[in-house]
Amino acid sequence: WISGHNGVEGNEKADEEAKKAAEGTRHSSPARRLPTFLRRGALPLSASALKQEQKTVSNEHWKRMWAKSSRHQHLNKTDPKMLSGSF
Repeated sequence: WISGHNGVEGNEKADEEAKKAAEGTRHSSPARRLPTFLRRGALPLSASALKQEQKTVSNEHWKRMWAKSSRHQHLNKTDPKMLSGSF
């Protein structure tokens, strides 16, 4: 909100529409009016969400590879909690 825009024709309506959109009381815009990258359904992920997802995927891959290794089988007999991933 900008005080200098107070009383400007159309500004009150724009403020009302922005408030409705922020509160989620309006339905989404028709797909044809959206930019192409937003028409696919889900919003693009943030950089931090992508990093977290990659970390999770990498960690799961590491766990599978470690479970298959001969070292894991040997060390697991000695200390099952060794290399638990909490380091």
